[in-house]
Order: sequence, then C-alpha cells, then structure tokens
Amino acid sequence: MKLAGVKQEVYRLTGTETTQELKKDHPELTQGRDLRYKAHWIKILEQVRALKQTPDLSLADLEASELMLKESLFKVGSMAGLTSDELELDWQRIQLASQTADIHIEEL
Repeated sequence: MKLAGVKQEVYRLTGTETTQELKKDHPELTQGRDLRYKAHWIKILEQVRALKQTPDLSLADLEASELMLKESLFKVGSMAGLTSDELELDWQRIQLASQTADIHIEEL
C-alpha cells in the first residue's frame, strides 16, 4: 500500500481528515513519530487496528502496558548488572521485534 493509502486508512479509522487534525485529536498516536515517513504511518495504522480489534482496551491502556514493560525490563536488567545503554539497546530490540513478529517473554 502506498503512503497515501496508509494515511487515508488511518484517517478513516480515527475519524480525522488531515495530519494536523490527527495530531490534535490523537497525540498518543503521533507523539515521537516523523509523519514524513511511511514506516511511521504504518506503525500508527497497526496501533489503531490493534485498538479496534480489542475494544475493551483503550490506547491509553496499551501505552501504559508498554511503559510498565519497559520499567520492568529496566528494573530487572539493573538488578542483573546491565548498564542503562545495554538496557536501552534491549528495549529497542524488543520494539523492533514487536513490529515484525510475535514476542515471547521466554525468548528474551
């Protein structure tokens, strides 16, 4: 799907018409993303679709879960003697893996 198609699908699912409106109405989707890139739009689309599939969870719940997972990783990692840089690299690896495949805790 081309960038324009991805954008239109995001707009349709979020009930917005422009990028500015998306940023204003759904900052949790756009924060920290560079909307000049298709990959960032695809990530937003995946988030919106995941939210639509699990209507009992809000986007805020998903974000809170992500934050809790990161805090847990850093707490356990620091207890294991890992540096902040090593923990940040692990977190980035987890995020990258989550974009391409299922993540299983036992594999980490």
